Amino acid sequence: RYLEAGQAGKPQLVLIHDGGFGASADLCWGAIIDLLADEFHIFAPEMLGWGGTDKVVFLDRSPYAARLPHIAAFVDVMGIRSACFAGASFGGSLTMRASVTDGNPWRMERAISISGTGGPFRLQSGIDALAEYTPSMEAATKLMGLIIGDVAGFEEHIRQMHENSLIPGHWESMMAPRLRNPSADRSPPVDKYLEQLEHTRIPTLLVAGDHDPLLEARWADKLAARSELIEARQVDAGHEPNIDQPELVAGIMRDFFGSRR
Repeated sequence: RYLEAGQAGKPQLVLIHDGGFGASADLCWGAIIDLLADEFHIFAPEMLGWGGTDKVVFLDRSPYAARLPHIAAFVDVMGIRSACFAGASFGGSLTMRASVTDGNPWRMERAISISGTGGPFRLQSGIDALAEYTPSMEAATKLMGLIIGDVAGFEEHIRQMHENSLIPGHWESMMAPRLRNPSADRSPPVDKYLEQLEHTRIPTLLVAGDHDPLLEARWADKLAARSELIEARQVDAGHEPNIDQPELVAGIMRDFFGSRR
């Protein structure tokens, strides 16, 4: 399932949603889409495991490796020739991984990652907190608090997040990667992501919140130091300003993506 907005012929923009329980394209990007639909031809797919997309789990590869080719296939099917990409949280990390994948399979021109590091600089306390979710309104409210901080006025968003977390197969597909075979000792493969960033060819902007409880402080500056094509911007926000400060994020997108025209 995917959302589409704007008009053919406008610059193409693909939005990759976050990876929390109950996430969806509309909850992550709905306000941004409303603000940018007059300026871009927007596509917002839902990734494997979320929303209306299949609840498929690959247990023999990383969450990134399982989803990179799925979005590449979406790009092919939709006839996206060249686009800007923005991702939030896990979607930002996936976008960062795609930006250093050989052959540029997403046909990416520019990228913005909002609170998505590509994997490193995540706080263990945040990882644990995000994983502790048994569907309920109370749990959804707690999760929302980690994402934006003050949840006042977001009651409907929280209710929809809770409803989404009850979709058959969603919770199970999110929990399945935590399974470990007790009789097999499997070390993680060597990850060359940080080295790959040094050779990126995709102009990238990293947006980091000053009050993000899930990531290390100044993570964006550490990644930006690896390439002249990567910029970092600190904002007065929590983990996902795309949800609670859409006007700010829409302006950042206009500035960064508009400079390519």
